[in-house]
Amino acid sequence: MSKFLVGFFIIFSSQLFLNAQCDYSRNQYSFKVEKGIFYGVVPDYRGIMDSLFLDVYSPVGSPELTKPLIIWAFGGGFFQGKREDFASICEEMAKRGIISATIDYRLGFDGPGLGLNPPFAFDAAEVLRAGYRGVTDMKGAIRFLKGKSSDYEIDLDRIWLGGASAGAMVALNAAFLNKDSEKPKETGAISPANAKQRPDLGPVEGTLNLNGHNTEVQGVFNIFGALLDTLAVDATDRIAVISYHQTNDPIVPCVANTPYYPIPLISQNYPVVYGSCVITERFKYLGIPETHWETWIYPGTEHAVHNQNAVLDFMIENAKPFLCKNITAQNNETQSSLYLLPNPAGETIQIPDLKNSAEYKIMNMSGHIMAKGLIKRNAAIDVTELPSGLYILELRQKNTTTLLKWIKS
Repeated sequence: MSKFLVGFFIIFSSQLFLNAQCDYSRNQYSFKVEKGIFYGVVPDYRGIMDSLFLDVYSPVGSPELTKPLIIWAFGGGFFQGKREDFASICEEMAKRGIISATIDYRLGFDGPGLGLNPPFAFDAAEVLRAGYRGVTDMKGAIRFLKGKSSDYEIDLDRIWLGGASAGAMVALNAAFLNKDSEKPKETGAISPANAKQRPDLGPVEGTLNLNGHNTEVQGVFNIFGALLDTLAVDATDRIAVISYHQTNDPIVPCVANTPYYPIPLISQNYPVVYGSCVITERFKYLGIPETHWETWIYPGTEHAVHNQNAVLDFMIENAKPFLCKNITAQNNETQSSLYLLPNPAGETIQIPDLKNSAEYKIMNMSGHIMAKGLIKRNAAIDVTELPSGLYILELRQKNTTTLLKWIKS
């Protein structure tokens, strides 16, 4: 074999290996889990010391020497929920090749009395303080896991935060609340609630696991969460945010509003929060590159995801440019100006810039052909019958092949 062919084979094989390393779109590994790892103890809203634990799910068989990590926080309105709520998602991510941790954070806040307990709140400050405790706990978990990076084979440059509802609020604010000047005044020493003292809750970085590591992260998976204040995002921030939210979510609003806004008896004592719709507008206003954010606003009225698998596929696919930082060579997809709309899609897909007819195949992520045919200019492909998930559309025109990834909602 000539030296040229040997060299070409080595480069081609290396590229195949790198692409194999960075395929997080499907289950391909077994996993192991280590549960009940103690990462700190801090006082809760009553002043009682609360021990915090986390669980780590790791892929088994992945060729990557160091792997991305997602740290997940559960939802529950800051007064209920448990880290095990994210066990199934952590398992799913580990099977795809991504380390996942699901954490405890401090829960609870004072209700207004007279037998009214959370979600009823004494005042807006109680809710803000509950969220802030969660934020500083997550920052402590970030430092703890960074300190254990060699034990768990974590890539320190590819650490993400994630969560749903209150957990997504914890994740978003842990990522962006990074200056003491951004600390909410309500988290300092303030007047008592129900005769219970409310001391200063400390710096925005918290006090857990001050081991020399910072709390910087590459990105956030935001599932119907919110920021305490959009001013925490400035033009210099380069934290990727992949979001999902329903338009009329009644618990955590997609716009700027109080949680539980349809229920005045509860919402009157809550602060205004800034949901995914407003966060996206903030990114646009600041001119943050579109490569750093993607938002799926689903037309619905639920505080839920309409399809968990489709939402997870959407998030991982849009995070791929960051998670696959080591992939620098051209892949096998032909460079093309063609794109697909809508994405995610429900009933039909179209190729707006298609100039001539093309043969098409729709393949799932295992390579199975789910549909094929001929698409003409300005025509649409009916995808109603396809199950929800991540797909590849292959277009063939003369000697040109274009591959487009898309999500069926």
